[in-house]
Amino acid sequence: MKPMICTGGATALALVLLFCTTAPAVANEADQKKAPETTTAFADIQDSVPNIPPILTLEWCLERAREANPALAEATALALAAEHRIRPAGALDDPRLAYDVSNIPTGDFDFDSTPLSGHQLGLRQKLPFPGLLSSRRTAARRGYESSDLLVEDRRLLTEGAVESAWAELAFAQQALDITDRNIDLLRQLAATAESRYRVGSGIQQDVLRAHVELTALLQERLRREESIERTSSRLIELLDLPAETDLPRTADLNSAETVPPLPTLLASLGEKNARLRSAEKRVEEARLRIRVAELEGLPDVDLGIGYRVRKSVPGDPVDGDNFLSAGFTVRLPLNRAKWRSKVAEQESLLRRAQAQLRGIRAQLGSQTRSAHAELVRASSEEALLETGLVPQARQSLAASRSGYKVGRVDFLSLLDSQVRLIGAELQLVRARADKRRAFAALETASGETLR
Repeated sequence: MKPMICTGGATALALVLLFCTTAPAVANEADQKKAPETTTAFADIQDSVPNIPPILTLEWCLERAREANPALAEATALALAAEHRIRPAGALDDPRLAYDVSNIPTGDFDFDSTPLSGHQLGLRQKLPFPGLLSSRRTAARRGYESSDLLVEDRRLLTEGAVESAWAELAFAQQALDITDRNIDLLRQLAATAESRYRVGSGIQQDVLRAHVELTALLQERLRREESIERTSSRLIELLDLPAETDLPRTADLNSAETVPPLPTLLASLGEKNARLRSAEKRVEEARLRIRVAELEGLPDVDLGIGYRVRKSVPGDPVDGDNFLSAGFTVRLPLNRAKWRSKVAEQESLLRRAQAQLRGIRAQLGSQTRSAHAELVRASSEEALLETGLVPQARQSLAASRSGYKVGRVDFLSLLDSQVRLIGAELQLVRARADKRRAFAALETASGETLR
């Protein structure tokens, strides 16, 4: 029966080793079967070209950015990776399986010469100091919470950048429309000046001035076209669209939102802003890392158990019985300077996290004030231009054209009225675009949706 025991021990060992070597292969095979599906899904996202609406609305752009913006996807992936670090941080180290061929005589290399020979199987498990695993797990959870809040912050940053690019594109398109409209009007004025000059009721200086102004507008039109291409490329990048995409006309820039009060925004900054709350979580994580470093400098224990499979040989007092053994090993962290340095390192990282928190708080407060001031300026300027300067400039141009036809207004005054109207209309569109951009910047800085 003793050889059967030896054979059974070897067979058990072979099965354990076979399981340890084949289980990862099976898992890897399963992962490989899943990998093409994941890769295919990612390729489908990259290759798919969305159906862009005929009128490019801000809502469509924001929805597309939430689905496809690379920076937002990167932040989401980092948060997911941080979440997956929580479970390993609080888990025990893997147990270790050992196999030894014990006490084999060097003369004949067999197991039948001495009762001390045998096959030794061992199992060891490391047990850290109490509280270490829970501290690691809590620290990893704070890291995940910080990364998860940064996803929300990245979403607001992305949406703000998309709205800013969309507003700039809308301004460039509308500025081109204004320029084209005024080119047509100036051509009409130039034709009128030429007709009056031919019949002797006008002067050549009026004709030359009209052509100079027309050439300047044509040059301005080239700059407007270049601006449309530049702003389109920025929006295409943010929306992760193919480089050859032609964006359609944007929707109207008008917005009727009121300016929120600044004290309310500043008071709720710590509660609403995800970037600030993420920095606070980083400070908490840094504090926990100090505790982890302190616990790592305390002794830990390795528990072990062994089982020796033996053969019955002549003179064996226990007639070939198998041996069972158990024991433990204690790590002695005698080099205290090393562990004090590790704790000091984490304390320095805590001070760094606290400094970053103060810097982010100051930066967000400054950005909120600046964006609010710009929003107040743009809103006031829009109201002033919409209700005052633009209608007045249109009335002045109409009166100048009527007076020019009957000879009461000279050509230079008529051109000045035309130039003032162009400037007023461009300022109005610029103010509307600035209002959109300022609202987006204010939402990004305050960390909340205000519209």
